[in-house]
Amino acid sequence: MPLPRRRSSFLGPPSERAVTTPAVHRGAFLGGVPGVVSSGPGARVSRRALGISSVFLQGLRSSAVPLVQRAGRTGSSQGLDGCLVEYRDKVSEAILDNARLMLQTENVQASTEDFKDRYNNEQPFRRAMEEEISSLHKVMEEAGQTRVHLEQQMNNMRAEIQDLDQNHEEDVRVVYHQMAGLDLDESEAPIKTNLDQILAHIRSRWEKVIERNRAETDNYLEYKDEGLGSQMSPGQEELEDLKTECSESGCRVQSLQAETESIRALKRGLENSLGDARHWHAIELQNLGSVVGRLEAELSEVHGDVEEQRRGYDALLGDKTRLEQEIAAYHGILDREESRYQPRPGTAQDA
Repeated sequence: MPLPRRRSSFLGPPSERAVTTPAVHRGAFLGGVPGVVSSGPGARVSRRALGISSVFLQGLRSSAVPLVQRAGRTGSSQGLDGCLVEYRDKVSEAILDNARLMLQTENVQASTEDFKDRYNNEQPFRRAMEEEISSLHKVMEEAGQTRVHLEQQMNNMRAEIQDLDQNHEEDVRVVYHQMAGLDLDESEAPIKTNLDQILAHIRSRWEKVIERNRAETDNYLEYKDEGLGSQMSPGQEELEDLKTECSESGCRVQSLQAETESIRALKRGLENSLGDARHWHAIELQNLGSVVGRLEAELSEVHGDVEEQRRGYDALLGDKTRLEQEIAAYHGILDREESRYQPRPGTAQDA
């Protein structure tokens, strides 16, 4: 803040302002710095600034009163004394402004240290959050490996089901070949159809065979009743053979039906297990995705807070640098003014 220089002639008449300006008593500001009010426990008072200002103001008070109260001086001397008093008043105001600026600088330094402490306190939370996120990434990797393992198991189960289907088709072909001696048309066997159609076809064929055997048995009994007594015993043996063969065929059909039902139940169980595994895997992935999203949002908020604190810290450092430059400029101005108006030894003896 440049000080306005007062242009005054040393030979001219003294100005009314210089004559009528009373001597300012500078001892009123020694108890405290005007304009600086303690706003709370956070405001700190600079002992160095107050000490410098008080010592300098005491020197001004001790040197300013004799200059104004001396009598028998000429008009030019009185004008020069008025200029000196005015400049010393301005210098005292500049010193007080300097003290205020030093107080503000210390407040800025205190807030800067506070921000630094808060930043250091936030660092453990940030590291803990990063460790938690890394652990969640590991859990996600393990879940991916589990998923790959389950998919491999699913593929193996599908291959086993295909093998079971092929084995069942081969068993059906073998049964058809065994039934070829009972006048069954092998060309009508559904080789490349599903399991239900094959079972229905087998059931219908065996029903036809049973009906035909029953009809043959009825015809044979009728023939027996008509009086063919000589051929009774061979017919009974053949009938018993047919009954035995029919019972064996029925047992075989029942065993095939039981095997088919067991294969079908195994297939349904594998499909249900596969569906449950997919369902729980999807739920687990969804939960992990929500947890990761929440943690990423919290991490972004922490990054935003840290960035905001860093910007505030940079702004405070800039203010501190600017205030130090202004304080240095004020010190330079005060030194120049003091050296300019400091009375020389020869001049003081002449006066």
